[in-house]
Amino acid sequence: MSQPDTDLDLVEYVVIAVPELSSTVAVAAALRELVESARIRILDLVGVTTGADGRGTVVEPEQLSGLADLRDVEGEVGGLLSEDDIALASGALQPGTSALILVVEDRWAQLLADAARTSGGRIVGGERIPRHRLEQARRSRPADGAP
Repeated sequence: MSQPDTDLDLVEYVVIAVPELSSTVAVAAALRELVESARIRILDLVGVTTGADGRGTVVEPEQLSGLADLRDVEGEVGGLLSEDDIALASGALQPGTSALILVVEDRWAQLLADAARTSGGRIVGGERIPRHRLEQARRSRPADGAP
């Protein structure tokens, strides 16, 4: 990690699927706001396009005009995502689509991580729950809200 003050308990990856990489202007603006408000720190970022055969091609962030809003955002990006990481993330994409793959430090959780350490613990994991699983859980709940 190039950032010596990165809290290694707060690092995660995020895959943002988009129809095409040129449509990332709004995503770049949101990322900029998250970085400037110190809610996240971007540690690595690449673009990926998938062909009709599902094979991914890496596009470096400086080649993406849709990410122009990030060019002067503080931080160093690169070196954390391996070819295997990118291939794994690309495998989840529909053929003919694109994605941004990010490694970020969830700086918003620093207070929680510090409190856990003060208590003798630490944050040891977390995972996004897939949307379809949440939708399925909502559909299976009784209408009256009873458990």
